[in-house]
Amino acid sequence: MGRRRPAPPGSPTPDHRHAQVRTRVAPAHPGTARGLIRDHDGRWLIVRPVQGPWWHLPGGLIEQDEPPSRACQREIREELGLELPPGPLFVVGWNPPRRPGSRAQFTFVFDMGVHVADDLAERIRLQHNELLNWQWLRPHQARTLLHPDIADRLDHAHATRPSAAYHEATPQPGPEPQR
Repeated sequence: MGRRRPAPPGSPTPDHRHAQVRTRVAPAHPGTARGLIRDHDGRWLIVRPVQGPWWHLPGGLIEQDEPPSRACQREIREELGLELPPGPLFVVGWNPPRRPGSRAQFTFVFDMGVHVADDLAERIRLQHNELLNWQWLRPHQARTLLHPDIADRLDHAHATRPSAAYHEATPQPGPEPQR
């Protein structure tokens, strides 16, 4: 179970004037895809969304019929202006429904590799209608600002050996199904 912590001290109040209405189709099984981007000093890149009190790893919602790795790559491109191919799956998390009528949700966190911090910083172009800020932090510092569910998943992934392989099936053209 994720632990609940109060919002970090000094968290900015979100400015909702720039929020846009989303018209994307919700997936049948709601999920998010996020990327763990690291630098050569071991720091993590975290982002501050315009909504909510917590910082997150870059990423967001998986669209209908979108593979999680592509969702991760798309979200990082949209939010930060970076074209980074997702590496291996780092951790998968599952959250039960939080209120009546809602669905359980999966979170996929991909390893986005190790990068030169200054080079990456020069290329970042924040999507201001979704993000207020970004920063590099050491893991122990990032965990105090990250959403508790993400912090728990990263802690668990660091404490255990990889135990699964990730594979996305590629749709194959074939005959029409018999009716």
